[in-house]
Amino acid sequence: MAVGTTRAKRRLGRHVRPIMERAGVTGPEVARLVRTSKDTVHRLLSGIHLPHYPTFLAIMTVLRATDDEIAEGTSLWERAAQDAVKVEHASALSPGYLRFRRDEGEAHRERALDPMLIPGLLQLGEYADELGRRAPSLTRGKGWAARATAERVDRQALLSRSPVPLDYRPLIDEGALHRVVGGRELMARQLEHLLVVGERENVTIRVLPFSAGAYGSHFGALNLLEYPEPDEPLSVYVESYEGVRAVDDAQVEKTLVAVWEDAARHALDPEESARLIREVRDSRHG
Repeated sequence: MAVGTTRAKRRLGRHVRPIMERAGVTGPEVARLVRTSKDTVHRLLSGIHLPHYPTFLAIMTVLRATDDEIAEGTSLWERAAQDAVKVEHASALSPGYLRFRRDEGEAHRERALDPMLIPGLLQLGEYADELGRRAPSLTRGKGWAARATAERVDRQALLSRSPVPLDYRPLIDEGALHRVVGGRELMARQLEHLLVVGERENVTIRVLPFSAGAYGSHFGALNLLEYPEPDEPLSVYVESYEGVRAVDDAQVEKTLVAVWEDAARHALDPEESARLIREVRDSRHG
């Protein structure tokens, strides 16, 4: 069983929470009746930890859940009990980034916005290595430097995942095309890589040109993850000097979705974006 929060555990918590509210009891009261700890109930509701099945069943019984609710809860518990999406070198990743990678591995669509750099799913190895050498150490777990290449390859495999590859829709600021990372020769190859990957049916690269002006997000990368289940809420992740973190506030999530949508309205279409990428490659890095 995966340690820490996973999407399946959070889904189970969302299933139990309204049943508890309907029963009119608190977490501590449930813990007392089931003879378990308050932390066990809290972590179940928060999607942080999965209790043993007998404890889970006792909680559902105390809450007077219906047979259908128990059956659905059991199905969700079994799914949560399985290992989460396998992530290469998970032990070397920070908790926030590991949660992001697990959720990204289950997503069927990802909308991204990066106001400064080429997004990670589109980075060449040399580009990523140069960024890694300059990144603050607090954003990386122990042993990260030696394992970064394997982790990056593992992540980028999502774009060719079988049977359904990730539907990837990044918005890239024009400044990221001009910014020299690792030298002009590397940047020319990096922009050529964008053109090649952008030809895939499941990758839609759009550039925010300088002429678009301000568009609402100049504070770090933003990633919106959508899942196959129609009732599953999207996951929102932001990046800062402290690394990647999940946004769990519904109002903030709504605001950040609006930020992406506003930026998308100002972005060039894929064909215009490809022309601009070629122009910058040839004139700036040629």
